Amino acid sequence: MGRKKLIILDNQTAYLPGVKAAVTFSRSLIADPIRDPIKINFKDKNIRGVVPWGETNDLPQQIMKQIYESPVASSGLQFNIAMGYGDGIAYGRWITDSKGKKKFQEITDNKEINEFFDDNDINNYLLEQVNDISFFYNIFPEIVLSKSGKIVELHHKEASFSRWSEMNPDTGLIDHHFYSARWAKSPHVDEIDITPVLSPWNTVKDLKVRMGIIPDKNGRKRTATHYRFIIPVSLPTPGRNYYQKPYWFSIIESGWLEYSKKIPEFKNALLDNQMFIKYHVELSDDYFDKIFKAEGINEPKAQQERIKKEYQDLNNFLGKVKNTGKSVISFIRYSADGKELRRMKINVIENKTQSGEYVEDSEEASNIISYAMGVHPSLIGSSPGKNKTISGSEARELFIIKQALMKPVRDRLLRPLYIIKRFNGWPEDIHFTIPNIVLTTLDRGTGSEKVIS
Repeated sequence: MGRKKLIILDNQTAYLPGVKAAVTFSRSLIADPIRDPIKINFKDKNIRGVVPWGETNDLPQQIMKQIYESPVASSGLQFNIAMGYGDGIAYGRWITDSKGKKKFQEITDNKEINEFFDDNDINNYLLEQVNDISFFYNIFPEIVLSKSGKIVELHHKEASFSRWSEMNPDTGLIDHHFYSARWAKSPHVDEIDITPVLSPWNTVKDLKVRMGIIPDKNGRKRTATHYRFIIPVSLPTPGRNYYQKPYWFSIIESGWLEYSKKIPEFKNALLDNQMFIKYHVELSDDYFDKIFKAEGINEPKAQQERIKKEYQDLNNFLGKVKNTGKSVISFIRYSADGKELRRMKINVIENKTQSGEYVEDSEEASNIISYAMGVHPSLIGSSPGKNKTISGSEARELFIIKQALMKPVRDRLLRPLYIIKRFNGWPEDIHFTIPNIVLTTLDRGTGSEKVIS
């Protein structure tokens, strides 16, 4: 049967040489269950518990790890970030030209706005916000007021370090934002920065009440006690009250992202070990954990030996002629939403080593990942097969369409600036926009031009 030695890779994915089988793990979904808030003994007893982001309260870190392991997914997100950023933030006025067409006229002569943009490095702020809204659909802009009652600073707060407090049952609002780099390690109360959160519905009015500029609903004017606030902004998705669930997460839940990452791993193994794969055995991610628990195996060395034995047993089972035509019994459980969660699944796969190992699989995975991210594969070169190029005109039209589809994202990104405009009393006819970069044909003499849309 050729090479007899078991090959166990670093993540315990394995190759069984006796039957030419690859064994991988079906990773559990990056869970985002409904969990009770984390109780922390804050000094202010009116501050509610921390709403965890994911099962272990580190979902953003898990997401980033998975994305950075995938060249296609990371490139797709980078492309979306660039599309969201466009040509940076501009301000100006909408005018009607002689033909009655509404056009945006960019201006640069408002001293107060210019100083605000310069002091806050507005385009770096935008780039940070585009990154988070592309990854997580949640952003956490922070405003800082001066003692005179003007908004003077606009900060980006990292989504991966941000958590919400439990909603106030009386108002249905989130009252506090928590900031820490140690969520996965259960931070001490002193390691959490707490900031009040403004109402997402009537934000300017809420801020004026908190700053004592106008009376509250009881007719009383408050004394300002805080000068930093979070403006809640997100790309809304159905059924999400705290942390949004980006549509592109489908590549994780469907298993396509994990599958795409296995392809280069096995291609490397094929080259290193001259492997030929006939079977693909999928095990649940807790397969060995349950064995260890049932057999009381706790020592790491003993666990590795038990893993090796299990693989050898599987190799023997699949390799014995007398097992041909027999069945293997495995248990199946179901998730709360009805998805099948198998303990073991054995697939017979076609030999593709004669015409380029897994090229078609890689192409299919790349296309599906790009599709889920709303990126045409030809714009980022994610299709590995031949004859996948498109013409310059097609690419230009796809680029224009993509930027047009970014409008909802850009509108959410610009919301804090409109709140600042109203509160600070900037001119009413001033508007903010993110100009597109639209590719032109070569006969126009240049490769691109800036278009306000």
